[in-house]
Amino acid sequence: MRIAPLRPALAGVWLALALALCALAPARAVDAHLDADAIDQAIIFARQATRDERRAFHDGYFRLPGQAVRRISLVSEYRRVVLLVEEKMRILDRNYGVRQMTGMLKPWRGLLEVIVELQFHPQNNYVGVPLVDVLLVPVDGAGAPMPLVPEGTDRRPRFGQFWDPPPMDAPWWPFPPPSVPVITGSEPLTGGWIHARFDARPLARGRYEIVVKDGGTTLGKGTFDLDALR
Repeated sequence: MRIAPLRPALAGVWLALALALCALAPARAVDAHLDADAIDQAIIFARQATRDERRAFHDGYFRLPGQAVRRISLVSEYRRVVLLVEEKMRILDRNYGVRQMTGMLKPWRGLLEVIVELQFHPQNNYVGVPLVDVLLVPVDGAGAPMPLVPEGTDRRPRFGQFWDPPPMDAPWWPFPPPSVPVITGSEPLTGGWIHARFDARPLARGRYEIVVKDGGTTLGKGTFDLDALR
């Protein structure tokens, strides 16, 4: 049996309904679950961008609040690919195709990682990185929005003197260097890193404030415009 095509008036109703449903769907803040095309775009950018273009790209993803919180960095799936390709290029490793990057992203699908770099007072008595909270607070919403808490948090201590973020030709590099010791017998605990993983899927577009708190004390914070990030 042949099905008659929709009459123009009825087709217009369905089109209007579809557009209305699209308008009601929340706009995603950062790209999650990158497909192969988006991964390829990140690889191409990392390979072809100039140093100034790289700096302009990464500037949106980190803030320098002050002494107690030296740095707050956001790492989305897209930026993770860019960072890894940049590092592979730096060490002359050409193994960074779409297939390799897709495998690398598996543990980070749907996640936005917030990396907080802490520096402690020289006379601190910490024996480990304290249970500092990392909160994600919407700025542009009406009223007093509830802060978002991470799905998981990892902490890594830092012993001895601080350093300029390696590699030296990429000051935006957010991760601690592999050579940083986790256990020491003599050097004092001088800081650490907190890696907080947030579900990226419910994040709406707009500005968010990353707030780092030790109990009731705010150690540092930084505002990020997720509209400008991928």
